[in-house]
Amino acid sequence: MPAVAASLESPAPTVSPSASPPDSTVDPLPGPAVPPSESATVPPSISATVPSEALSTPATASPSAEPGTKGSAVTVEPVADPMGQPGFNPILGEHLAAPSDSVKIPFGSPEGSAAAFGQRSGTFNVTLVTVILSGSPNNRISDFQLDQARASIAASNKYWRAASNDRLGMQITDEYRDVTITANSTDQYYDLMAKITARMQWTATPNDAMVVYVPVSQFAGGVLGGGFMDGFNSGRVIMPVPSGFTNNVVSHEFGHVLGLNHANSLQCSNGSADVESPDGTWGDSACDSRGYGDTMDLMGLAQYTTPPINAYLWEYGGFGRGDEILDAGVVEGPRSFTLQPWAGTAARRAVKFVDPATRETYYLEFRTPVGANDGGAINNNRGVMIHKEDARGDWPDAASLALTPSSYPFTGYYNQNHAWQQGSTFRTARGTTVRIDSIGSTSASITITGTLSREAVAAPFIDGAAALVSALGVPVSEVICGLKDNGCYRNYANGAVLWSTGTGAVASVNGPTRTAWVNSGAQNGLMGYPTNREICGIRDNGCYQSFQGGEILWSAASGAQISRFGATRTAYRAAGAENGILGYPTGAEICGLREGGCYQSFQRGEILWSATTGAQISRQGGIRQVYRAAGAENGILGYPISAEICGLRDNGCSQSFQRGEILWSATTGAQISRQGGIRQVYRAAGAENGILGYPTNAEICGLRDGGCYQSFQRGEILWSATTGAQISRQGGIRNAYRAAGAENGVLGYPVNIEICGLRDNGCYQSFQNGEILWSATTNAHSTVTGPIRTTYRTQGAENGALGYPMTTQTCPTTTQCTQTFQTGTLTWTPTTGVRMVQR
Repeated sequence: MPAVAASLESPAPTVSPSASPPDSTVDPLPGPAVPPSESATVPPSISATVPSEALSTPATASPSAEPGTKGSAVTVEPVADPMGQPGFNPILGEHLAAPSDSVKIPFGSPEGSAAAFGQRSGTFNVTLVTVILSGSPNNRISDFQLDQARASIAASNKYWRAASNDRLGMQITDEYRDVTITANSTDQYYDLMAKITARMQWTATPNDAMVVYVPVSQFAGGVLGGGFMDGFNSGRVIMPVPSGFTNNVVSHEFGHVLGLNHANSLQCSNGSADVESPDGTWGDSACDSRGYGDTMDLMGLAQYTTPPINAYLWEYGGFGRGDEILDAGVVEGPRSFTLQPWAGTAARRAVKFVDPATRETYYLEFRTPVGANDGGAINNNRGVMIHKEDARGDWPDAASLALTPSSYPFTGYYNQNHAWQQGSTFRTARGTTVRIDSIGSTSASITITGTLSREAVAAPFIDGAAALVSALGVPVSEVICGLKDNGCYRNYANGAVLWSTGTGAVASVNGPTRTAWVNSGAQNGLMGYPTNREICGIRDNGCYQSFQGGEILWSAASGAQISRFGATRTAYRAAGAENGILGYPTGAEICGLREGGCYQSFQRGEILWSATTGAQISRQGGIRQVYRAAGAENGILGYPISAEICGLRDNGCSQSFQRGEILWSATTGAQISRQGGIRQVYRAAGAENGILGYPTNAEICGLRDGGCYQSFQRGEILWSATTGAQISRQGGIRNAYRAAGAENGVLGYPVNIEICGLRDNGCYQSFQNGEILWSATTNAHSTVTGPIRTTYRTQGAENGALGYPMTTQTCPTTTQCTQTFQTGTLTWTPTTGVRMVQR
């Protein structure tokens, strides 16, 4: 046992097993009846489960008494009924760790067996702890309540010994009284348990458990008890002061420690009596498990009573003698059986059968108030109960599912309609029926009528499909069912035929296509079942086969590749599939690209997809080469937003992307026109149809003042943050600008486009530090910012007396500059300023 800190307050001495209340004094299933003369001292709703000692007035410890000792006698208050407590919550607080498969005892079970454990033996050593909360130091578990706590362990021991044919039990081996922790009555039960566990230095070891009682009527949120499964055959239980629920809760939590999950029920908004749960998912979206919904089961929401666990959990946990459940196997025709009371002791008193279509196993029990632990089996809860595995349980296989006459949601805490009555018929999800022929006082008669087995249904379809494909050869197996969607298959010498209700029977012949399908997960993978047989003789002597999730195409050059349903496949088929511009796929679709995108490679290009752009083709050629060199979807352009379009000027082509375009012509090759100011101006000028023609290189940045430029067939566009993007078009002005050093010269960047229609049909373009003017007579010359330009503009520029400039401004010295115009010269010196000499 774990060591206890020396600071614990006077722990009671360890008790021997013989000191715990003997089974003969506690009958939790139910407890002793209250004598009529004393019934007024205990609320009638809990009198059936409170031990008879509650009717006496034992001595309890006073607040000043030493821990572990008894003080003066005081009057014991009756235990409150939790149903009447504010915030009552019938669901337990539970922290359950699924038991490890490695600790389950191997159990070689035939088809339809739920058994996960062999018949185990052993006694759990229980440490019983009562606590005092520092926030309410005068409240403690009284002597009377301590006796009730001991009785709850005895009740659990009696219950599980009866269920295990006396192989499993619980005994108190240590008691610690009035252990003080720093906590308040409003704390959550799990916080309290964490503090107690640390205070006790308790650790989980096999066959050990700790049960803690806290002096509160219920925990925060109305929780009536909490269980912590700490691995296979070890756990902890935390309880408020004993109540009518105590024996149930403690026994329920020990059920978890023994490896059982909950007894749930099927709940469907459409009232379905049964539903398949392939691959752990409900076959009907209107249905789900109702946790604890089997209120006729200890592992459900039984609360006041401790009823038997159902036959599914019984077999799962390896309880009883092993002969209580008759195995009827697969039932394919009508078979009748007699059920004996499940709470009794007869052999073969319950029946289980396997549905021939779904291979699910169903358990049938007759519930009637026989014995001490099935008193709730009255009215519509008396009759035949039906269970199966709850495939949606939070532990694989360990939860049961009650299939009740009405699966509509019930109100209140308890279902009053668990059992199927005489004359009623339960129908499985695939049509097997269970008719309740009669219900007597000591037995019930039923008839199970199985539907035709899945194998028998599928066989003629499979054989018919195989007859159409001689390449399969002879069959080498029987028809085997139980695949995804309840499908079936049969193996042949050279392949297989698969059948499902959605696809029919289709051959899958050995070869590259079948190998690719199998490697993708076969019917369980993204392609699902085949929907037609493989067809050959397409382009380049290729083959293809269709599946639920797409196609697999094969050619000698590309191998077998998947084309799965989705946007990429839609774009591929729209482009002509293997007969189109892309040819055969050369790889599978690959996702996880930038922004969650996908791509698939083909013989002559790719298809790229993103949620923003959809699926677009990047076809083999100059544009694709430039796109890939620029980083493809990870580069400056992002994903394509259109297909490549040809038939432009000079038979050019273009393709648009998220952040620009690539344009191609035979003369210029493929060039990027990236998103930004230069592209905006280029498009505004007519793009390839405008004055500039096609781009001849990519945009280049890193110029003066952080500027950029791009060259075109008939000019350039230059950009700076100050001037924006401006065109420098092919011609005299551009020649003069470049001769002057372009953006690095005296003029700087252009600030507008070239403008024509001046005097004598002249043109000009403005720059940061001047202008260039052109006329047919004078050619192009600049006027730079300064006194000469100012005087020239004052004289009317090209419209004034001087006309167009004939030269650029020259400054032979730092004190003299001159520029010649059509009708005169302007000369500047610091002394004279600007003087004009006309010719």
